[in-house]
Formats: sequence, C-alpha cells, structure tokens
Amino acid sequence: MRIWIFLAAGLVVLLIVLLIVVLSSKVTIKLDVVLKKDEYKVLAEIKMIFGLIKRKYAVPFHLANGGIEFKKETVGGDGEQGTAPDSKEEKASSKTIRFKDYGRAMLSTKGFKKWLRQTMSAVHLMDVRWSTRIALEHAADTAVATGLLHGIKHTLLGWMSYRLVMEELPRIDVVPLFNDPPQISTELNCIAKISCGKAMYAGLVLIVRVLKVKGGIRSWQNTLFKA
Repeated sequence: MRIWIFLAAGLVVLLIVLLIVVLSSKVTIKLDVVLKKDEYKVLAEIKMIFGLIKRKYAVPFHLANGGIEFKKETVGGDGEQGTAPDSKEEKASSKTIRFKDYGRAMLSTKGFKKWLRQTMSAVHLMDVRWSTRIALEHAADTAVATGLLHGIKHTLLGWMSYRLVMEELPRIDVVPLFNDPPQISTELNCIAKISCGKAMYAGLVLIVRVLKVKGGIRSWQNTLFKA
C-alpha cells in the first residue's frame, strides 16, 4: 500500500515540476512584415515549449471593404510548402478583418486598454530591423520624405520601447531612391518573446474582462469567426 502512495506522490510531484517548466518556458514569435508593390504579406513563426510546438504562417493581405482581407496559409513544423493542397501539413483560408468589428469587440471588453498595456509590458522584443525604400517625383521631395520617415520611425519605436521590454537597440534604415520612379516599400523584422505562464494569464484575464460586459462574448465571436 505504501508503494502506491509513494508512486502517486511521485507522479504528483513530477506533474507539478512539468507544469512549472512549461509555464516558465517562452513563447517565441518571429515576425516578418513585407509591404511592397503588389506584395503585402506577414510571415510568422511561433515556437512553444522549448521548440516542441512549432507553427509557421504566411499571410498575404490587402486593404478592402473597410478592413484587411487576407489569406492565411498554415505550414507544418518543417516549413515546407510543397505538399498537396489537401495535405494536413498546409491549410489555407481567407478572411476579411473589418476595422469597425474589432473596434466594437474592444469596446465590449472591460478595461481593454489596461489589459493591453499590462500584456505588452510582459513582451520582450529583440532583433528589430525596419528598412524602408522611398522615391518621389522630385529629388528634393524624396530627401524631405526620408527625413520625415526617420522621425516617424524613431517616434514609433520610442513608444514601443516604453510599452515593451526592448532587449536591444532597433536597426532603422531609410533609403532614398533619387533616380527611380515614385515608389515606397518597407520591411519589418523582429522577434518577440513572452513566458507561457504570462501568456496564459493574459488570456484568462481577457476572458474575464469580456464576460464582465453584456454581449461581450457575442461581439468577440462575431468578430473572430466572421467569414
């Protein structure tokens, strides 16, 4: 009888240790945003539990109908996209995110701004690289726009460093193109990390805040699952 008690106690201790290890592990999100002519896409790679869970997403998008219309492709852990369309390793779906729908969902959450600030303060940001290429009709206008973009980038990243934990200085680059036709393109690359425990806690707090508002659940359901 004592053997079974010791085994049960050992199993409980093991589960507690595993739970602590999982909660203390990091959720790592590698994000690449590309905005070019005829190419708007977000590439995301998510790793959890020391890399045991890994997913990759390719999300081409464009602005349409008062929101963002995108097609999401979920890729297997190895990142290969050469499988057949009906393969379990890759699934594609399209959806339109309307700005007014998400605004309504935020208003249906008690203290959403406070929750967002608290969640952002737990996120560690690193390897931030933001490069932009710009060309206007006149060289003088291109030079002025280059300076303005530098200022806008520094302002935005300064705000982000106040809200998030910036592990290292971001690399900012604005390249003026004086002899090219009018154009603008930008690429943003970064890595964000948050502990599994804090991510789960943030999710639970969000659910509680939504439940505190009448119709909050329905508003979020209509937003998240609208085709």
